Amino acid sequence: MKKTDINQYTKNAYIKDSISTSSPTAKTRIRMALKYILMIFLILGISLTIVAGSVFVYMATNANKAINLDLRSLKVDLTSFIYVNDKNGNPVEYQPVYSGESRVWVDYAEIPDAMKNAIIAIEDKRFYEHSGVDWIRTLGAVKSFVTGTDTYGGSTLTQQLIKNLTQKSEVSITRKLSEIINALMFERKYTKDEILETYLNIVNFGSGCNGVQAAANKYFGKDIAQCSIAECASIAGITQNPSRYTPLVYPDSNKQRQQTVLSEMFNQGMITKEEYDTAMAESENMQFVTLDEDEDEISSTINNWYMESMLQEIAADLAVSMKIDEDTAMYMLMHNGYKIYSAMDLDAQKIAEDAFTNSSVMPSNKSIQTGYVMMDYDGRILAVIGRRGSKEANLLWNCATTATRQPGSSFKPLGVYAPALENKIINFSSLIQDAPLHNIPGTTGPWPPNWYKSYRGYMTVKKALEISANAPAAQIVKKLTPEGSYAFVTEKLGFTTFNEAVDCTYSGMATGGSYNGVTVKEMTAAFQIFGNGGVYNKPFSYYYVEDNTGKVILDNRDNVGSYAISSQNSTIMRKLLNGVITGPEGTGKAANIPGTYVFGKTGTTDDNENSWFVGGTPYAVAGIWTGYENPTPMSDYEASFAAKIWNYVMSSYISTRSYKSFVDDTSVTTANFCTTSGLLAASGCPSVEVGYYSKDNMPSLCTTHGGGARNQSIDSSEDSSSDDTSSGSSSENQSSSEILSREPSVEPSTEPEPSIEEPSSVEPSVEPSSAPPIEPSSTPSVEPSSAPSSDSSLVQLVPNENPSGEAGIT
Repeated sequence: MKKTDINQYTKNAYIKDSISTSSPTAKTRIRMALKYILMIFLILGISLTIVAGSVFVYMATNANKAINLDLRSLKVDLTSFIYVNDKNGNPVEYQPVYSGESRVWVDYAEIPDAMKNAIIAIEDKRFYEHSGVDWIRTLGAVKSFVTGTDTYGGSTLTQQLIKNLTQKSEVSITRKLSEIINALMFERKYTKDEILETYLNIVNFGSGCNGVQAAANKYFGKDIAQCSIAECASIAGITQNPSRYTPLVYPDSNKQRQQTVLSEMFNQGMITKEEYDTAMAESENMQFVTLDEDEDEISSTINNWYMESMLQEIAADLAVSMKIDEDTAMYMLMHNGYKIYSAMDLDAQKIAEDAFTNSSVMPSNKSIQTGYVMMDYDGRILAVIGRRGSKEANLLWNCATTATRQPGSSFKPLGVYAPALENKIINFSSLIQDAPLHNIPGTTGPWPPNWYKSYRGYMTVKKALEISANAPAAQIVKKLTPEGSYAFVTEKLGFTTFNEAVDCTYSGMATGGSYNGVTVKEMTAAFQIFGNGGVYNKPFSYYYVEDNTGKVILDNRDNVGSYAISSQNSTIMRKLLNGVITGPEGTGKAANIPGTYVFGKTGTTDDNENSWFVGGTPYAVAGIWTGYENPTPMSDYEASFAAKIWNYVMSSYISTRSYKSFVDDTSVTTANFCTTSGLLAASGCPSVEVGYYSKDNMPSLCTTHGGGARNQSIDSSEDSSSDDTSSGSSSENQSSSEILSREPSVEPSTEPEPSIEEPSSVEPSVEPSSAPPIEPSSTPSVEPSSAPSSDSSLVQLVPNENPSGEAGIT
């Protein structure tokens, strides 16, 4: 009998066969795992290659975009001078420029080694080893960022210097890459000593001190050269967080940080054990010196409002040009021996200063503030007043160039009538329905109310502007759209303070109830288009600036404006805005100057919290705001001062000048129109006025009084009901707060300007000529209360070519 190998049935044999049978599956899994791992590494490799390539491209593209600043220029200590043109147009020295900031430059050789070592020990211990970027610290910072700890600082002293010069500290890869590029380029251009010297002279050391010399003066009452190791460590410790480690406010925190600095100095071999022990003992009983304000204050000239705003404008332009921060740019203006050629008009500024310090001109309530700007029609700013009264300090809050307020109805010519005229939605005499809209976002019920507490049916464009009616303006914006209006004022007229999310609304564009508000400077610049043929010029306060070598570094002399509206429409708008001054119900009568052509627009907001007048003569355009610094209702009498002060300053300015007049566009057609239909007048029209039209935007001949078609009109019949023309509560403007809270306005505003008759307890008005009361008559206007038939349809916003070749709103 054949023997059988019983081993094949043993337990071990079974296991062996099992393993042998399953081996291919295990190998397959291993191979698949390896493939996945390789794929992951491949993806990571490709990703890193893409990132590295992108970084390389970014660095190559931006290699020539490093900040354009010579560090050596920061240590120059030469006096800068301002020049102003005399009456013959020749520049004459006006005043030197002084600094009011606490920064005193000290040369590298005068800074003690203890101060240099202290800052290196705590901020950048490999400062003398790297080439601008410490890649070890950078990788550590990346790791901290990825792991979420984000406690590892990667910036070198060179990178920190760049951050201080540019004031760019946002957390972004783009900013960090730009900082790295600049740091590498800086280290090629400057020595380590030059970089360290600049850093120690410009970095913030708390309590208003920039630089180690200012800090030593402030905290210890001595020069930095006389400071001990412990005192240098105290100063160095502040840089990480000036608000937290300033010794005058947080001495204990400063001591802890100071002792950390001393420990780092000892551990890095910068000081001996004996020096360390002495410094630590001194640290336990550190004494700080606080100088009295009078002793600590650097003497400086008090600049007038114009000079102060001009220097701020130059610093902003210089910062953009050199890619540095505005503080550094201002420091350079003060110390680098620049020649600044100011655009200020000496006469205009003096007249304005005299007026705004004259108690007989200003409201008796001294809490009511003002802001005023005058400029010519090329954008040159002639005069600036930031607040009423004498200017007794520098860097005060400027109500003309910095503060933003709701402009009220003074905004209507800009946000409503000019763009609508440019896009042929209206002409000089178009009929507009004075009736409210419905279902306007942010409002409830009929909107907007009028100041005269009723709706008058139909009226012409001329009449709507003259009486400052709100509802007709809203009807026009419905055709124009808030977006079309917003695009016009932000793209064509230079308004920068708006935020589309909250200001691109019916309230913001139709009635001047914007959330963010505008500045007097922006409003004045925008109104120049009505006196110069439709060109918007960016406002400027200086002609040009030279550095101490005579090189022109900033220049406004060749600025070129752009057409916001056509020359024809500029003339037509000026005629319409003259009606605000001279019309029988004009709200701006207080601004009228006998013998001079005046155009302009008043504006008030709810409860008289803001009062405006912006307008021009052939000599200049000017804007004024009056109100409380913290928005508070004014009385009707107090709110009337804007136009009166404007009149006083403008009258004084032009009184010694030869006669001048506007030049109308010769292609504008003059024709009589029927005040009832708004069409060109026929023989049977009962009431006729003079209108001004461009040839491509003329009304047809009136046939109303002999039967036939009525004039095209802007109405909103689908939004209006038969009782919309009844009397009701109203307000000139619905404020942004009401829009946002969806609460309708219920209080009437004071537009048009109230009677200027003064109570016996208040000083008399000071207009050069007495202005008649401007409270409107209660008699209805001549426009019919019943709406004429309309053959108009929704007007599309199409490009309208102007002389500049630029299209209008689309």
